[in-house]
Amino acid sequence: MTLPASLPPASLAPMARLADQIRSPEFLTGLGQALEAYFPGISHVVFHFAARGRPTVLAHNLSADLERRVLAPYVERMYLLDPCYRHWQAERHGGLASLDELAPSGFRHSDYYATYYRDLGLYDEAAAFFPLDDGDCLSLSFGFYRRNHTPSQAELLATLDYLFPLLEALIRQFWLASSLHLPTPDESPSLLHSFGQDVLSERERQVAWLILRGHTGPEIATELGITPGTVKNHRKRLYAKLNIGSQAELFRQFMLFQHRPPIFDQGRARSDGGT
Repeated sequence: MTLPASLPPASLAPMARLADQIRSPEFLTGLGQALEAYFPGISHVVFHFAARGRPTVLAHNLSADLERRVLAPYVERMYLLDPCYRHWQAERHGGLASLDELAPSGFRHSDYYATYYRDLGLYDEAAAFFPLDDGDCLSLSFGFYRRNHTPSQAELLATLDYLFPLLEALIRQFWLASSLHLPTPDESPSLLHSFGQDVLSERERQVAWLILRGHTGPEIATELGITPGTVKNHRKRLYAKLNIGSQAELFRQFMLFQHRPPIFDQGRARSDGGT
């Protein structure tokens, strides 16, 4: 990505305090305090992106209401549509990026954006990726809930660019020294293969998935190596099979699907009902 010129912070004292906590279980708390010192008023979440399985929230400064409305559904299933998570799964290298650099061109017109950004008052986002071991990553997500926030997204990214090598070293040393072992829930079969599998073909599920993530028709065609006309045909057929008529209805179908109880629980419920 093209960053603005690196912007040195007024002081490295927050980084020095964080360095003192490398071998302490308070490191993640100290990381949050350092971020708040450099970027006052910015919402942040520290994620562990596992090579496989769902993300884990390690720390955040969101309100209890936003934690319930944003983080709970995110780690349950909605991370699968998240541009930041998808970027890490595809690229697997450290760095900084804005939301518009990570997301498909149609993302801000998607129902995912409407639900998890616009409806929550989230105007923009920036992310930092710090590789760990074996395909894992510690990711920092910064949320901008005011259009004219200070610091701006550009200023935040410029300061992060300056701090990045130091933060990367501190985070890696903490991870190596930590006894933290995070579970990686089994995600097989993945939602990509299970959503709509009873009625949709594999190609139709792929098209549905890209639509949900905010890709435009031409982007879907390029991604799948097919023509835009073929994309339109797949979209028409999958809408007909799901008995829906719009992208918004597709998103609602996905929302309902991701909240279904596991198959085992469904069977148990039928058994308990005695029918």
